[in-house]
Amino acid sequence: MKKNTFASPIIETQTIEELSKQLLETTAQLYAANEQLQKEQQQKREMLANISHDLRAPITAIRSSIDYLTGGQSLSREEQDSALQLIHRRTLTLENLIQDMYFLFCVEDTSRALELTEVDAVPFFETYFYDAICDTKFDEKNMSLDIPEDLDCKLSIDIQKIIRVLDNLFNNAAKYSPNGADITLKIEHATNANRLSISVIDTGYGIPADAVAHVFSRTYTVSSARTPNSATGSGLGLAIVKAIAERHGGNVSCESKEREGSCFSFTLPIL
Repeated sequence: MKKNTFASPIIETQTIEELSKQLLETTAQLYAANEQLQKEQQQKREMLANISHDLRAPITAIRSSIDYLTGGQSLSREEQDSALQLIHRRTLTLENLIQDMYFLFCVEDTSRALELTEVDAVPFFETYFYDAICDTKFDEKNMSLDIPEDLDCKLSIDIQKIIRVLDNLFNNAAKYSPNGADITLKIEHATNANRLSISVIDTGYGIPADAVAHVFSRTYTVSSARTPNSATGSGLGLAIVKAIAERHGGNVSCESKEREGSCFSFTLPIL
């Protein structure tokens, strides 16, 4: 009888050192992922706490004004008008906060696709600038546009969202700047030639050095560093700028000195 013979399969073996190295690498990856998850959860808790605080203040003011109007005491027309104006301002604050919260959540939801359109960069930013400076908030500012004559490139952008970015940056520049200040929209190639850099530069009040690194954070509590003296600002304006720029594959930056001014920039990939 013929005996059957089978070739033994070649089994690759790993040394204990190699297995230990793989285990350490996997453990490090899991640790990093867990840290990131905890960081995101902490940011969400902080944001919810900030939102709760921001909602509570106007609601309390509105309630107090209503109690004042309906308390049964005899009020003059001037007193009634003052209370109604307060209710109007605080309601506008609530409306803006809720709208900005919803807009930010929608932008950060990556399951919602951007409505991308191919545009020529120079005509797009020129049109935006000349439309924007018609706003009365810029009447007492020195507005200028700085675009190189040889700049010629195309972008793929969600037009309405990029307009929102520019609106937020220009509105902040106006709030940060006294009458007579300079506000410039500057467009140029970024250090990376495949990106366009868009900057809004003002010669206004500037931002404290310890706040500059945090101004784009949606959990940053010192909102006065972002929208000072604003009765209706939500404090989410720059967080929205960051979210939109990053959804387009760009990034954001801020340079500022107190009493000298600020430069807020974002980049967009060039086609």
